[in-house]
Amino acid sequence: MNASHVYHIAMALPSDERECLYDMLGKSIIKSTNRRKKRKKLPDFTVDDGIKYLIRTQFKQNKY
Repeated sequence: MNASHVYHIAMALPSDERECLYDMLGKSIIKSTNRRKKRKKLPDFTVDDGIKYLIRTQFKQNKY
């Protein structure tokens, strides 16, 4: 069964049943789209903060 068949079947429904179907589909679509993991927000960095971070982490001397 594909979307066009379902569309024609849905259009054959009475208007109150169509509204009920729309509500059910809306609820199930919202549930399935909320499963994405939210990306962790980064703190606001200035250019000076970035330079200090690079110096501190990338240009430190090895202690071997």
